[in-house]
Amino acid sequence: MTAILDSGYRLTHYCPEHETQVVNLLGGLWRCDSDTRSRLFRWKYLENPFRDGPIGIVALHDDKVIGFRGYFANRYVVGSQVASLGVLQPGDLYVDPDHRNRGLSVAMGQHAMGYDTSRYRLFLNLSCSKASLRGNLALGFQPLAAKVRLIRHGHNPLDWWRSRTGKTRRPLEESRIGFGQFGSVQVADSALPAAMASIAANQRHAEDALHLQQDYPFFEWRYRNPARKYAFYFLAEDNGVSAYVAVHVSANNVLGQILDYGECRERAVHEILTFIIRSRHFSALSIVSYGADELPRQLFADLGFTTTHPLKKLTATPSSGLVGVPVLIRPIRQSFSDSDLMINAVDLRRISSWRLKPICSDAA
Repeated sequence: MTAILDSGYRLTHYCPEHETQVVNLLGGLWRCDSDTRSRLFRWKYLENPFRDGPIGIVALHDDKVIGFRGYFANRYVVGSQVASLGVLQPGDLYVDPDHRNRGLSVAMGQHAMGYDTSRYRLFLNLSCSKASLRGNLALGFQPLAAKVRLIRHGHNPLDWWRSRTGKTRRPLEESRIGFGQFGSVQVADSALPAAMASIAANQRHAEDALHLQQDYPFFEWRYRNPARKYAFYFLAEDNGVSAYVAVHVSANNVLGQILDYGECRERAVHEILTFIIRSRHFSALSIVSYGADELPRQLFADLGFTTTHPLKKLTATPSSGLVGVPVLIRPIRQSFSDSDLMINAVDLRRISSWRLKPICSDAA
């Protein structure tokens, strides 16, 4: 499907022949070398097990790609049901500087509403920025919840403060993380997809809430992001691995952000987090909370995590009334009714209907 704008620009769905130009264009957004950028694009948009093809909109001018808006596919499951809900998450958005301020970002968002709604039903934006918020609201997105960062400073807060903005990328082996077996905790630099999928399959889920579909194909693919570094912590017991925690390691190895966790028995994740904290692997450890699930909030509160609202967020409250940039939601249909925001009597407009973790975001 192609659209020609009054300004002469042409919008179309991404096709394989666009790949080289799109990857080159994204060099203005992704600050990595060309080889990593190419592998990142293929991992994110071509290898995703939840997509039915490359998902993105390109803007063309004289047959040259001058804009791209990518969509990250995920699937969510309601309670213990087998049926799942296809979700597209607006992610990477970039327009060539010579073609900005002409409404192309919003136009590409409108063009994306032509995707097959039999497979994908919702847009769920977990990585909206302050710069793109106004455009998303203009597209009909509705605020769902505030994102709140919980943080636990390490044993030397001053060291954390001095190092947190460091841009120098260092190899993971130069971090303070000790890899190997430490009692019942195994620390690894790669995922264990089978063990993690088994733990996820045994989680108890509220029947009136949606959670991310985390099966073997998901785990086998998700942590191969070539632009990210991860550390994995597994709790080994007689019957195998009983819990895991996945952490994104900052470029300078100083900060750790918890992305995902799961357990087969109560307080197993607590034991892993206690190990990470006592081992002093990071100057600060944090997690983004989406405000609904009180169990993880209590878990992290017990471990000394506190809520942080940076000054720039407190002074930049959007029109939604939420602190910072909120999670946004919108049906994919161009025109929609309240029924499009309901699934099996679950109201998708309520954050209590979702169980979101940082790994749900395309930015994780």
